[in-house]
Amino acid sequence: MGGAIAVHAANKNLVPNLRSLVVIDVVEGSALEALHSMQSFLRGRPSRFKSLQYAIEYMVKSGQIRNIESARVSTQGQLIKCEDHKTNDNSSQECSRLSNAIIEEEEEEEEGGTTEVESNGSKRMKTAECSTEKSQDTAYTWRVNLESTEQYWKGWFQGLSDLFLSCSVPKLLLLAGVDRLDRALTVGQMQGKFQMLILPQCGHAVHEDQPQKVADALATFLTRHKMAESLSGFERPSPCC
Repeated sequence: MGGAIAVHAANKNLVPNLRSLVVIDVVEGSALEALHSMQSFLRGRPSRFKSLQYAIEYMVKSGQIRNIESARVSTQGQLIKCEDHKTNDNSSQECSRLSNAIIEEEEEEEEGGTTEVESNGSKRMKTAECSTEKSQDTAYTWRVNLESTEQYWKGWFQGLSDLFLSCSVPKLLLLAGVDRLDRALTVGQMQGKFQMLILPQCGHAVHEDQPQKVADALATFLTRHKMAESLSGFERPSPCC
């Protein structure tokens, strides 16, 4: 959604002195296709969490974020504290199920009390960090009610590829897989209208799952278009497509 907002803002010249446009894993075709299952996805996630740690565990266990360190940073911004500081029964059961599942997987992988979980090369989370201190639990719920915005979903993504290609500034598209490209972007990429970089072993939240690779890609893009100067010793990763 953030990528769609950036494209629309750039196309309407809402950002003074815009120098470049970077979109992360937002493609019109795949986004519109995913909308068919969006309500099912939203209904299937817990409405509340017993604590912030339970929410972080859910984000990692559900695959929305594959990097535990990133999840610790970004999850809290998506939540607000519940006014009644209580969770309903369904949410409590879901949180407990996820936490138990994480612990069970840890026990299967290794023995001992210092078992750790690893997610696609990200740093590990110790079992001891699971939320078990009831006295410090504070219930959290989602900050934004996405279900109520359904009438606007198609408007965010329809025509997005053509809008992206029509922006006159240098453009970079970071994707988790080449299969996400639709026809307009495929043709535009072959014509050299934008740079593209595929970062494998990522979910949709590319910048969360591989923050260092995304940072390297942005640094290379900015120095290539002379919007920044590289520091001494900076080595560019493989060039963008």
